[in-house]
Amino acid sequence: DLCRFDLGISFKYGIPVTEKIAMHMGTSFIIALIATVFEFMIAIPLGITAATHQYSLRDYVVTILVMIGISLPSFFFGNMLKDLFALKLGWLPASGMVDATVSYTGFPLLLDYAKHLCIPILTIVILSIGARMRMTRTNMLEVMNSDYIRTARAKGLKESVVINKHAFRNTLI
Repeated sequence: DLCRFDLGISFKYGIPVTEKIAMHMGTSFIIALIATVFEFMIAIPLGITAATHQYSLRDYVVTILVMIGISLPSFFFGNMLKDLFALKLGWLPASGMVDATVSYTGFPLLLDYAKHLCIPILTIVILSIGARMRMTRTNMLEVMNSDYIRTARAKGLKESVVINKHAFRNTLI
């Protein structure tokens, strides 16, 4: 049955489990897509900064923060964020997809969705930055020790050009 995607009937809802999963799959994909975009936007610059300032205070601070993020379980960290931002500060809602007490349409509805998705997206982004940042840092350090990087520096190119044009492009590979 599992090979045919027949997961049975839900005890709680009385409908096939695959139908219940399909109903909410779009939300999961949207959250994952947004989190992935933010992850790349944050982790890659952090990895480049850590690699270009190797063994500096900046490198150590970024590495320690990333290791803390990697080591926290997602369910624990998500509950910590919910406790802080929803329950203690009251900035974000603690659960749900929309505010059930108000019926929004159009742009206000989109803002309400965004407000409700902040904590899940923030949890995923913070916990996934670590691996991407470490990978970027390691690849960048490997590329920075290459012969063509030494040649580019010897030609008198600015360090920003060497890093952004030569090293980072080859790190992306």
